[in-house]
Amino acid sequence: MDNVQQLPVQATTSRPAPKRIVRPCEWGLRGSVRDLETQLGTVEAYNRLCDAAAVLKAKIDAGNAEAQNRLFATDPNWIYPVGHHD
Repeated sequence: MDNVQQLPVQATTSRPAPKRIVRPCEWGLRGSVRDLETQLGTVEAYNRLCDAAAVLKAKIDAGNAEAQNRLFATDPNWIYPVGHHD
């Protein structure tokens, strides 16, 4: 038993980092933005998105922000390796 040798191993992973998680609501948002642009044109769609963002910012600034649904809560540091955030 004194002739034990370590087998060669690859100490790094060959698998790429996971892609960004896309939740169902994001597909709906993409569709909504596409529909806005189709129906109103790019400039007016942008203006409407800015208006919606201003409403959300006012809600946050007033201290009325809503927490994420726990069903969709994840820890990005666990999902994505260090340095690979999108």
